[in-house]
Amino acid sequence: MSKSSPFKHEKADDSAGFLLWKITALWRNRLEEVLRNFGITQTQYAILASLKWFEVKKEPTTQSHLSEHTKIEKMTISKAIRQLEKKDLVIRKPSTLDNRATNVCLSSQGKNLINRAIIAIENADEEFFSCLNDKQLELYKSLTSTVIMNNGL
Repeated sequence: MSKSSPFKHEKADDSAGFLLWKITALWRNRLEEVLRNFGITQTQYAILASLKWFEVKKEPTTQSHLSEHTKIEKMTISKAIRQLEKKDLVIRKPSTLDNRATNVCLSSQGKNLINRAIIAIENADEEFFSCLNDKQLELYKSLTSTVIMNNGL
């Protein structure tokens, strides 16, 4: 690289961050395409799918837990939950364990929608990563998990 260039790399794709940017853009576009059929955004999907996960795993359904689980900021979670309430996909209930907390629960309409959306997204996930063999996919997930854990929010 010449001394006048601010870049460290000869090729843009030598930058791990730029590769992350590109794969994220591709994945977000794919998600948007799938979720358009369900009338929800990616953030709303993350919340609804997490609530379903919490239900299956018997985890707390508080907004704080949603924020920790999804890595979505609390203010964004709160706004998205209000939108989901307007669509009759979730219901807020006071926590029986903590007076300061509010539980967010899937409505029956929300359960129906998220069950179908999860199947569609998991199919898209398999298709998106089908260019990797099993060993490559496990390595990808391991490396990605390491980066996430070491840059934690």
